[in-house]
Amino acid sequence: MSTPADPAEEPGTGAGNAGLLGWVSAALANATVITALLVYFGWQRSDVMARRLGISESILGMSTSDYVLRSVGPVLVLLLIVASAGFAWLFLDQWLTRTLRGPNRFTAYILRALSLAWLLLPAFVWILQYVPAWGAFIYVAFPFSIGAGVLLAYYAAHLRASLPEGAPLAHETALRAFLALSVAFTLFWGTSHYATVLGNTLADEVSPNTLTKVTVYSPQRLHLTAPGVVETPLKDDKSTYRFRYTALRLLDHTGGRYFLISDAWTRTRGVVVVLADKDPIRMEFAHP
Repeated sequence: MSTPADPAEEPGTGAGNAGLLGWVSAALANATVITALLVYFGWQRSDVMARRLGISESILGMSTSDYVLRSVGPVLVLLLIVASAGFAWLFLDQWLTRTLRGPNRFTAYILRALSLAWLLLPAFVWILQYVPAWGAFIYVAFPFSIGAGVLLAYYAAHLRASLPEGAPLAHETALRAFLALSVAFTLFWGTSHYATVLGNTLADEVSPNTLTKVTVYSPQRLHLTAPGVVETPLKDDKSTYRFRYTALRLLDHTGGRYFLISDAWTRTRGVVVVLADKDPIRMEFAHP
């Protein structure tokens, strides 16, 4: 006695498409992928900003947790956009599955357009670069458009296979492996561009007038030569500290070190002063 077929497995019901969407969402929601994105984004943004300020990112001494904590906000915005696109894809899947299941003379055109999405979508985004003031947006969106186009092309193959006259996909396991590599590459590529834009923006916003004022007291002369730094010898012989340095601003504190710039800091005459937490100094911080 034969067992009735499961309706969810019958051709044309969209079960294969639902499985595809579930596979993609599970891959994007993987904790390892998200953590790697956070670390990579944090490093890239810090590297771009450091180079713009005239220093090497390596001297910042940031840890993995530093990268993650400084990336949570921007990357969550990025993931929210990806999630919103995923919800839109779910509604599109329901509409297309119903549309293609019935008689429709536009079926061939829809499937052809989706099959060419890997080319059409990046080309459309590339054309948008000629729109004034959209340069940064296109720079970030272009890698993601390639990944989205590849996903849509693979989705079109699933839609075609779900039609009554469709044939199952050949080498689907290998196709999914190459798809995962392509999507992961474009995801990190787009994240890199996003971090680059944000790093440049943060570097452009650096201004001594907006940073916390810092006064440094030291028992020994520090010979700080940054432009505008004022060194004042202290005459009190009973004091632990013999020198005071003013006109400094707090740029960052990471890796157990303080990174300071002076009031006269500019991008062409920029000097970054590095003082370690373990140095025998005292620091006072004041509102800008």
